Amino acid sequence: MNRLQELRGTQAPDQERARRGILRSMLIWTPAFALLTVGAVYMMVDALGGNGGAWFGFSLFALIGLLSGFSALSAFRDWFSEPIETTGQVARKWRKFDLLIFFRAHYVLVARRVFRVPRLMFDEMPDRGGWVYINHYPHTNALISWRPLGEEERPRTEEEAERAEADAERSRDIEEAWEERRRERDREAVQGRERVDLPTFGDGRDD
Repeated sequence: MNRLQELRGTQAPDQERARRGILRSMLIWTPAFALLTVGAVYMMVDALGGNGGAWFGFSLFALIGLLSGFSALSAFRDWFSEPIETTGQVARKWRKFDLLIFFRAHYVLVARRVFRVPRLMFDEMPDRGGWVYINHYPHTNALISWRPLGEEERPRTEEEAERAEADAERSRDIEEAWEERRRERDREAVQGRERVDLPTFGDGRDD
């Protein structure tokens, strides 16, 4: 399979891959949340026992534990959820080093949702401003499939909607003006016929 075929294949639905990603998130974040919670409780007990420096450790464990708990909860919710659809413009594309997977990850921001996508999919997706359709899970944003949107498919922007509404209003005004003009011509025609005195002819006899 050449690179072009691989790129085209990134648009094919892959719910199994998304489910594996959700399961992996549960297996990573649930134990992390449990360990961090235990660490936070230990630090809090130590701090209450008189060790003032333990408050810093408690804050750190609690903050990271809160984030990991949110990630674990999102994964659990998606495991029992149905996929949803998102349509929007690509607002941003970026890469960054991910400490959990120890290599550079690829991210896309669409309709205020951040999606982590494979490299080939990242390369194929349009740049900023391009319109895309994405099928994904609602809480982790685990992506199932995507495709670019054509001009006829993409929703209108607010500016385009306002311009279309103004054009429609202008068309209505023109139609109303023409209709009013037609009614005026009809009234003038009726009045003109009423002013015409039609001659009457009686029975004429020659004397």
